Amino acid sequence: MDIRFQPALLQEVIDSFAEKTEREGDPTYYNEFHELADPVYEKFSLDDREPEFKKLYQHLFAKWGFADILRDGFSEFSDLKEKVGIVLVRGVLKEDQEGVDVLRKWGTVEEKLARQFEEKGQKGVGIKLIPRRFYDPAINRYLRHEFTHISDMLDPAFGYDPDTKVGMNPGEEHLLLNRYRVLWSLHVDSRIARLGKEPMFSREYRLREFRSWYRKIPPTQVESVFEGLWQTEYFTHAELVEMSQDTVRVMERAVEVEEGELPSEVPAKPMLMPGFPCPLCRFPTYSWVEDLEEKVEPYVLDYIRENHPGWDVEYGACDRCVEVYRLRAAGVV
Repeated sequence: MDIRFQPALLQEVIDSFAEKTEREGDPTYYNEFHELADPVYEKFSLDDREPEFKKLYQHLFAKWGFADILRDGFSEFSDLKEKVGIVLVRGVLKEDQEGVDVLRKWGTVEEKLARQFEEKGQKGVGIKLIPRRFYDPAINRYLRHEFTHISDMLDPAFGYDPDTKVGMNPGEEHLLLNRYRVLWSLHVDSRIARLGKEPMFSREYRLREFRSWYRKIPPTQVESVFEGLWQTEYFTHAELVEMSQDTVRVMERAVEVEEGELPSEVPAKPMLMPGFPCPLCRFPTYSWVEDLEEKVEPYVLDYIRENHPGWDVEYGACDRCVEVYRLRAAGVV
């Protein structure tokens, strides 16, 4: 497996680590860097310094142990060593930009090298990391979590499809993609925990995260639903997508737990989520009118059904549409 690091990332890691340790009272790395860097300014012209500094950063990145971190992380995943030919690692500025993915376009990798891997049936993997991740005490947990994601992506049984379309509009897409991320991440961490290894985040953290994205599930039932997900041995990509789109599918996973309620009857009606499109006007809405049979006059509901065959009260409507159809049914507009 060939692991390649973006040169700018090496520089950021070395510079920030040397400054951090010096600031904390250990000048060892800071002094070593300057012992090697200062002569570059003295011996080389401005045009010749860049390649010299590039070699310097590569040397220190390896000497200080950063180059081995990813390779050691892959040692837990023998299947990936066979499936992955090259790993490209680049830096990002913020944690929410970090992640892993299977490369479909090789980018800057030489065409000849790309063909060599593809001819052997191997894949390329892209990893994006913030520089301080390399000296974060949680780096092993983080990599174990992300490498499990890669393992899923390359598992034919999982059926990963990066082109899967979710959502009818940007608001709905944002919600569903975040739900998918939450479900997949809790599934990854639960499997790691069952192997007796330390997951990226605890069960309690994943429960809080799950609750925040599935607010329609009654509080008394959340624990039972989450535990059913946590105990599941294996989900496929298609199942995760389906559960991100339909809360009913999630609630069907509930199991009996102490001080937690099982859904006595899984609701058959659609969940009306913030940002989903109103079935009448098709615009995203955050103002649903629920329990329409109790809140809206029967003649108004009949008028809506006449104008929208196939619609029924269980599909809900936005507050604006309810008011518009109330006026139309009364002959005001």
